[in-house]
Amino acid sequence: MENQNYNMNDFSEFDELRQQINELKEKVDQQGHLNEALVKKTIQGKMRKLHHNIFWYCLILGLIVPFIIWDFISSGLSWPFIIFTILMFAVSFIAEYFINRMKIKDMGEDLVETARKLMQMKQNRKKQLIIGYCAVAIWVPWYFYEVYKAAASEVDPGYLAAFVLIILIAIVAGGVLGLAIGLSFYRKLQRANDEMIAQINDITREQ
Repeated sequence: MENQNYNMNDFSEFDELRQQINELKEKVDQQGHLNEALVKKTIQGKMRKLHHNIFWYCLILGLIVPFIIWDFISSGLSWPFIIFTILMFAVSFIAEYFINRMKIKDMGEDLVETARKLMQMKQNRKKQLIIGYCAVAIWVPWYFYEVYKAAASEVDPGYLAAFVLIILIAIVAGGVLGLAIGLSFYRKLQRANDEMIAQINDITREQ
């Protein structure tokens, strides 16, 4: 009889332990779902902010570009150079659209796929930066040549050297400023991608 009671007590304790384990598992699963939902909400918020920054960057640049082109035409710069400039800006705008065109509402539905797309976005943005620098490396000396050629026919020869020096300093200063702004914007976008990828990696490791 004592053995029977002892076995019944063992069974009761085992059943209680199993119930505690099941409750603990449910809490862990629930916590995992909460973490996943939080990550989804966070990366959607970051992507929304990223899209917002890109929109304003492209809008401001898009408003400035027509004035730049108009100034080039008024200054008598060659049409091949002007067309190259227009194409350079157009390709940059198109690339920004295709690189960052992820739909916010779909982000986080599949965390692994979202992480893959974010990584692809990072790689494409890096390629865009390299191609952009190559284009600028062609554009800058070409622009200096165009300005020098236009100035040679209008500026007094005695002042030509000083004028060219001023233009050269302006181009270098503008190039350094543009490079600093571009790199800052690029790093900001890449850092946002890294943060989103890290959050997804954390939650997928827990699962």
